[in-house]
Amino acid sequence: MVMSKMTRVYLAVVAVIVAAAVPAGLLSAGGSAGASTTVCGDECTSPSVQSLGTGYVLTAQGSSAGSSVKLSTSTTSETTDWTIMSEGYVYNAVNAGVLSSKLNMQQTNADLIEMEYAPDGVPSDLCVANTAAPTNLDTFENPTLAVALEPCGVTAQSLWIIDENCELDTYCDLINAGYEGSYSYLASTSNAEDEITSPFAEPEVLTASSSGALSLAPLAEIGGNVPASQAWTAYTDPDQSALRAAIRKLGLKAKNPLISS
Repeated sequence: MVMSKMTRVYLAVVAVIVAAAVPAGLLSAGGSAGASTTVCGDECTSPSVQSLGTGYVLTAQGSSAGSSVKLSTSTTSETTDWTIMSEGYVYNAVNAGVLSSKLNMQQTNADLIEMEYAPDGVPSDLCVANTAAPTNLDTFENPTLAVALEPCGVTAQSLWIIDENCELDTYCDLINAGYEGSYSYLASTSNAEDEITSPFAEPEVLTASSSGALSLAPLAEIGGNVPASQAWTAYTDPDQSALRAAIRKLGLKAKNPLISS
């Protein structure tokens, strides 16, 4: 689902509202692993997955759009510096026309975030995102989709949903909001009459392999337990919403002098 210019404005406004309305510490479910670099400080975090432990963290493999991301050994390198931007709730984004209404079926009150690469604390405007556009899928295939650095706030593929079923836990799965727009399926016959439309969007979540490679894969939740390869921590940072709101407000003020300090 491609975002319009209106959606960029929506996300900017949400950042300011969240910073003003949410008390410090409220969005601390994922904890904060702390920055890998001293310069970045408490405003940054280094997300990790339960299966590999906090010794392996989210790492940028480049600094341009399309650069790959993976989990690698935690170091003091700027390539492991990330900021978490709170983008409000799913139902607000649905009402704004940013996300599919199918998301309201299961994740209406869940938090939306973006994970921005911020070497030494400097925003890059590049976020972890699904690189594939939603398509109709064969019901007998489980797609594995690529993730990479892509411009923040341009498509719904850079938005991640903190699963409402586990958002108060230390570890939680992160659902890709852009891929959630795909909810129609074709059976193997490929006949139009065999198309199945789900009443809700089925989750495709950020998943790590044993080597640290990242992709989207179906949520493999069994008995209410999220598998360790899909369970993330340090995906929220209570200091970050205020920082991002301040940065965005300064940017908006530069374009519109009527915005008060």
